[in-house]
Amino acid sequence: MDFPRSVDIFCRVVDNFGDIGVCWRLARQLAKEYSLSVRLYVDDLGSLERIVPDYSALCSTSFDVVCWDDDLDYPNAADVVIEAFACDLPPNVIRAMVGRDGEVVWIDLEYLTAENWTEGCHGLPSIHPSTGLKKTMFFPGFSETSGGLIREAGLFERRNRFQGDINAQNSWRTAYNLPQFDENFIDISLFSYKSAPIPSFFDDLSTYKSPVRVFLPSFDTFYVEKRGFLEIYRIPFVPQDQFDYLLWTCDVNFVRGEDSFVRAQLAGRPMIWNIYVQEGGAHLIKLQAFLDLYCAAFSTEERERLAESFKLWNQEGQTEVEWWHGYLDRLPILQSGAAVWSDHLFDQPDLAHRLLAYARNNNILKNKG
Repeated sequence: MDFPRSVDIFCRVVDNFGDIGVCWRLARQLAKEYSLSVRLYVDDLGSLERIVPDYSALCSTSFDVVCWDDDLDYPNAADVVIEAFACDLPPNVIRAMVGRDGEVVWIDLEYLTAENWTEGCHGLPSIHPSTGLKKTMFFPGFSETSGGLIREAGLFERRNRFQGDINAQNSWRTAYNLPQFDENFIDISLFSYKSAPIPSFFDDLSTYKSPVRVFLPSFDTFYVEKRGFLEIYRIPFVPQDQFDYLLWTCDVNFVRGEDSFVRAQLAGRPMIWNIYVQEGGAHLIKLQAFLDLYCAAFSTEERERLAESFKLWNQEGQTEVEWWHGYLDRLPILQSGAAVWSDHLFDQPDLAHRLLAYARNNNILKNKG
């Protein structure tokens, strides 16, 4: 009989929507594409409802979302138990894993990073000190030797159909009160942390030689502001399953965190990443590791300027005067490199595929030594 047949994913929402966004996307893919019985345990259902308003309607007998609270009842463990982002499983879950009659694979799903050291740790097991259960570190990544990226089947074809159909794009835009496609405008999606230099960015765009429209999805009400050649559309939060379409219909995407960061790369459009700030500047090391990979897909003369754009966006305060004018001037060149990088990612097996392949090869109940 095929292994695994069931998967449990545990997620604590630490901040914003990245954690639950990744876990929901993975859970849905495992249930839909692999016909597995999946339970997603999350401690903040409100955050899930913000990005997936109809999540309860999407549940079924083989896919369920469970509130993870202090009174969690967990009598039976799944074939695969995924501890997302070091969320620490409660004692009763570990007891159920120990007492399970059959194979169990315990996965520690880590945050995405391009740092080289993770490839040496990916797939590295550790033994639980009191139970002897084996837990394996699983690092998502951008290379063949990493855990890969979450990417559902048919995404490449769906993206290309939408990007090649202006009528489809205009219909989608109408549904979200966005203006129709106009080749005379540069359209930008902007999803960032407050630390990004947004005021100076808007100042730059307002004096650009061509009209620019910025779409900001995260506001409670719809509002349009005009500054010179710049139009700013503040729009209600876009559900996760619609966020791809926003990225696909824009000329360039400014994104943040992890989930939207990956989706922007898969969109095949120029992008800038606002990385989550960590103590001691650890996030800047992660940013540079990614840029070492990403910028290699672009022309030699473009790499340094592109890397500098990412770094400026991750500095608080003002950016250099008219810096973003030059960035927009180079959009055709940036588009070419973004497509090359996207194709590279689509050529690799996705995270769900690699995770299940690992589980099938490591279905050992207990490793006592």
